Amino acid sequence: MQSYDAPVFAGSLRSAVVAVWLVVLTNGPLFFLSRRVFGLPGAWEDPVVQPAIVFTAGAAVAFVVLDRFRLVGGRLAPVPRFPFATAVLLGVWATMSAWWSLQPEVTLWRGIVYVALPFVAWVIADLSFDRFVDALVWAVGSLVVISLALLVLWPDAALDPNHDWRGPMTSRNSLAPICGLAVFGGLAWWKRGIRQAGGLLVLASVVGLWGSGSRTAVSAAVIALFVSLVLIVGRRRYLARPVWTSTAFAVGAGGVGGLVAAAGLAAFWDEPTFTQRRAIWRLVGDTIGDEPFIGHGWEAFWYAPELHTDELLRRGSAHGSIPELLLGLGAVGLLLWSLVVAMAIAGVVARAWRQPDTEAWLWLAVVTFLVVENLTESFVLWFSYNWVLLTAAALRFGSEVRQRSADGRPLAGIDSDSGGRGKLAGVTSATPVCRRR
Repeated sequence: MQSYDAPVFAGSLRSAVVAVWLVVLTNGPLFFLSRRVFGLPGAWEDPVVQPAIVFTAGAAVAFVVLDRFRLVGGRLAPVPRFPFATAVLLGVWATMSAWWSLQPEVTLWRGIVYVALPFVAWVIADLSFDRFVDALVWAVGSLVVISLALLVLWPDAALDPNHDWRGPMTSRNSLAPICGLAVFGGLAWWKRGIRQAGGLLVLASVVGLWGSGSRTAVSAAVIALFVSLVLIVGRRRYLARPVWTSTAFAVGAGGVGGLVAAAGLAAFWDEPTFTQRRAIWRLVGDTIGDEPFIGHGWEAFWYAPELHTDELLRRGSAHGSIPELLLGLGAVGLLLWSLVVAMAIAGVVARAWRQPDTEAWLWLAVVTFLVVENLTESFVLWFSYNWVLLTAAALRFGSEVRQRSADGRPLAGIDSDSGGRGKLAGVTSATPVCRRR
């Protein structure tokens, strides 16, 4: 009988569980099953959709609360308190908004789920780098493969009315970000030595990006690749040189990247993709102005058809997480979300600056991609994997901005390319830290 190492098996199982959670939080497969397989309306409260989302969030809470009974293997390590508490407070504020919501019954259960989503992020942040890459690739890679299979076997389901690819997702703008993340995951697999599978995944994902026709996702992927590669490669090149040299290079590269992004935005400024978004932002701006501090209730506006005074407002979102937060939760919600995102950005940049390895590159690319996507899509909604991954980045690297060695130099850490993950930020030497699996 073949034996196996229990902690290694537990690590693989955790990666599989996280992969399933991420697939659920992409939402698309749930609606595909609801509409195409079971013939249901495809609403959030459908018996296929709502229970899967609630169970995912509840399972994560159970994993954290019942830590010692979670799975075979090491215990969950502590996470920085500030980003975790802030992410939970966003859910609490969303739940509280049911008191003044335009649609309290819609707001209440969704807000409660948002209280639990940071626990999903905690479990993700606890994975070793290799296990996280596996979970990410299994999740987004499976959706890319299914999308290509549906294109051949069931084109009516795989194509939207404009003949853009959407696969099992609800739209092209839902499929394209999945393909973008799959590109990063495939490259990480390639770097780890899984070259054939990683290369095929990158190729399939690029094809999926092209077939979706999503300009926003393509732009976000290009920006993420540019920012992450320039910072990592540049930092490695100048690591042995004076700090001011590396800093000057980083500032210069950032300036060039900003100019390229501005030039690209100017080139596409009058494309329908951007003109329609600007029109939507102007339309919801009037409603935001009515309750700028507390908003109108989490996701409630989209279930108040009497307020949809224009055809563009019948599309179900503000096409941008910032106006979406202002619309539903006001300035308070936007502040809470921004703090978590800022911690994620600062943490991954600090990690890349101190130790420019594959882990730093992947997380930097993923966070950059997700943040850029949030500027043109409402990925803070729909219990999205986007929000969960940003929270996971904040929990994993949130204290990197304060982590220093005794002599004030950056900590060298460990080589994450081997799958290890050093001591969590904020954990002292007296605090037992579990081994990541």
